[in-house]
Amino acid sequence: MYVGCMRKPALRANMPYHIVNRGSNRMLLFKKPEDYYFFLSKVVQLKRRYRIELAICCLMPNHFHLLLWHKTEIKLISKFMMALQNSYALRFNKAYDHFGHVFEGTYKHKPKATARSYANAEQYIRQN
Repeated sequence: MYVGCMRKPALRANMPYHIVNRGSNRMLLFKKPEDYYFFLSKVVQLKRRYRIELAICCLMPNHFHLLLWHKTEIKLISKFMMALQNSYALRFNKAYDHFGHVFEGTYKHKPKATARSYANAEQYIRQN
């Protein structure tokens, strides 16, 4: 079996997910305080638009963590993430005269189906 073409597991409604992505080639995503503010403002704006439930968010210089879910419409998580990453990438490319990919790829997500796995993810993100 060729592992490179394996698809991510499908997202499910009302399931918390630990979502992570980092800069392409591990480059810095957030170089100035304004970068953090822009990303966070987009998270807040898009969270309202797509009715995303957000438990915790952590931005590191070269990556980010989100713990979130949607109660009923799972496709809205994908739309939320696409809008978030696209808007940030457009701003980043313009601000830093950068060409090419900003993020390493599509975001990675891990379901947190049990109370224990959710608590562990939340603690991990807080420690970052």
